[in-house]
Amino acid sequence: MHAFDRLLGRRCFGLSLLLLALALAVVLATDEAGSTVGQRAARLAVFAPAVAVVAERLVLSQARARGELVALAALGASPWSQARGAMVAAWAVGALSLLVLLSPLSDVRSLFPVVQGHASFTAVPAGLYDPASGVTHAADGSVTFGEPLLAAAAGAPGKLAAALFLAPLSLSLPLWGGSALGVRARAGGAMLAGSLALVSLHLVAAGRAPAGCLVLAALPLAAQAARARLRGATA
Repeated sequence: MHAFDRLLGRRCFGLSLLLLALALAVVLATDEAGSTVGQRAARLAVFAPAVAVVAERLVLSQARARGELVALAALGASPWSQARGAMVAAWAVGALSLLVLLSPLSDVRSLFPVVQGHASFTAVPAGLYDPASGVTHAADGSVTFGEPLLAAAAGAPGKLAAALFLAPLSLSLPLWGGSALGVRARAGGAMLAGSLALVSLHLVAAGRAPAGCLVLAALPLAAQAARARLRGATA
């Protein structure tokens, strides 16, 4: 990579860290009281590639407004060559997020929402306790949240399933962000990918679909990036 690639990479990586810090602040301020550190780490890791592509688009837009990308285009550089530094930084953020997701720090259960049965509270010295949720209602009216005592259901999605969801997105999002796409096409691809992500996570969590369907969320982004690449190659 040349000096301009490294410059774009530093801009994108730094902005990604800033946006992730803001996202973490929002999570801490708005998340439910029962969320653990591991659950928050897993959710933030899944959002990190999307945050990185937002930073990538902002950095590339700034470089285009400054005329830097226009100068590279005049020299014959393709859109992907112009965005190479920002894409590498976004891939780095995605790789780090995947490491966090697979580490002991994360708890991926919050990524696979499952509708629980009705609460079954039992009397304990501290008050009323629900082993399915870990919630304890004390006699003074206070509520405390703890780890559920009931073991997770057999075959529940684990970290490998979560990685199967995150890895394709981490690979395809930087390519999609660095591709020359119109506003409508980019918005449509993002909406379709988001919808597929939500549906696939719920289906896998409910046991209605295999974990392999989690890669579907990345397909619209990869298809748009490949189409933009081929269109640029034949232009």
